[in-house]
Amino acid sequence: MLRLFKATLLLAISAVSLNLAAEIYTWTDKNGKVHFSDKPSISEKVTTITVEENNNIADAVTKNSQWQQDYNQAKQDKAEQSQKHAKQARENKGFCEQLKRRIAIINQGGRIYVMSPEGEREFKSEEQLKAEHQKATQTYKQICR
Repeated sequence: MLRLFKATLLLAISAVSLNLAAEIYTWTDKNGKVHFSDKPSISEKVTTITVEENNNIADAVTKNSQWQQDYNQAKQDKAEQSQKHAKQARENKGFCEQLKRRIAIINQGGRIYVMSPEGEREFKSEEQLKAEHQKATQTYKQICR
């Protein structure tokens, strides 16, 4: 079965390669209609068209071409930018967690204090807490989302 498949495949590839090298024939019938075919007409005067090589295909890109250098530089810049962004995100994550904890503490209510340089507790007023909550919330929205 495998031999038959291989033989059929070889025959098909051979037929395709012969067809690629075929010539194109053209002729005009008695009504003035132009025909194109891979087989010549017997009853009409046939002109053979030879297929020429297509020279419109661009040269292969080499490592030293300007386009390739620009592409590689842009790719490297993008990778560096991505790494920088990832590092910034990791740094922001810790800061954002700290902000979330601070906002949660303020939202819980109660008396919140800070230690003075002399080591005494200084309790924050409602206005100070409200201002700190607004500032922390605004910072969180700008940086963490």
